[in-house]
Amino acid sequence: MAREDIPISTGVDGLVKLVRDRGKIELREAAIELGISQGVIEEWAKVLEKEGIVKIDYMLTKVYLTIPSGEKSEVERKARDITEMQVTMSREVESEVKRLERFGRELDEMRDEFIGVSKLFEDKMAAIRQKVRELDTIEKKHEELCYRGRCTNEKFVQDTEALKKRIEESEKKLEKLQKDIDELEKACPQKL
Repeated sequence: MAREDIPISTGVDGLVKLVRDRGKIELREAAIELGISQGVIEEWAKVLEKEGIVKIDYMLTKVYLTIPSGEKSEVERKARDITEMQVTMSREVESEVKRLERFGRELDEMRDEFIGVSKLFEDKMAAIRQKVRELDTIEKKHEELCYRGRCTNEKFVQDTEALKKRIEESEKKLEKLQKDIDELEKACPQKL
């Protein structure tokens, strides 16, 4: 039997059927038979009375539920309408549940895709972090080499300046020696 063919029954349906079958029933007795508190049965009966489905008769010490006289077909029609509304609502609820289940599966798929993308992103970020560490190491080596180069260049410049001064001093000494030699040759031209 298909699910749509199963009649849906509620406590209210049970109460309406009980009153219809008996014609008249005491509220306390209906509560006992349905296994529902008298307060709940009375609340349901008030709603059903507003709809014209049952009638509440308050006696001196007892409360009775009856089918309104002369309106039995109207009561049955309203009961059918309520049953049809319950079936319609049940189908709508079932349809909504199926839609929510599809939505849940879609969310699960999206979560799985997100996890995959997140894992890929984490892997890429780990590789990028490694490259950044390698670049940091290369940059430190570059800075160290630049520092050494500057130091070596400064020492070379200092050594060159010192050598230049020594050469200038040696040239001055050489010039002085040359002058001394020239003067000696002038002073003693034959001896040399």
